Amino acid sequence: MEKADLVGGVMLALVGLLLIFVIIPLDTEEGMYFGLPPTFFPTLLSIGLTLLAAALALKAWNRIRAGGALQPAPLRLRNLAMFLISAALVVSGAVIIDFFGMIAGGPLLIAAFMLFLGERSVIRVLATSTLPVAAVYLLATYVLRAPLP
Repeated sequence: MEKADLVGGVMLALVGLLLIFVIIPLDTEEGMYFGLPPTFFPTLLSIGLTLLAAALALKAWNRIRAGGALQPAPLRLRNLAMFLISAALVVSGAVIIDFFGMIAGGPLLIAAFMLFLGERSVIRVLATSTLPVAAVYLLATYVLRAPLP
């Protein structure tokens, strides 16, 4: 477990540094209006990610140096399959939202996750998948006057 934490912490810290110094500055345009620059919140979140990942790696490094018995990683094949299916659902939901918009893709993504995680009540699935998307759409369209995809 400690080795997995060390490798994961180092890799996430490297991703965070890449986000802070390369990806966010290259993929963000300067703002045309007032207030904070468009890079502020992504950079702030990336700094948080980097600090937490470094703390995870440091904790794992200290445990390994202490010489305690290494615990096996609790990842089993079922856990890996659940992760891969969840990742596939997220990617397919993003593709559907990109092609058909938030109104069609949002409820499908939420309903697919609910069914995947074991919810079988049709009323709960319909209510939970449509009401939040409708609320976000109405808020963005009529209050914030911002278009959604």
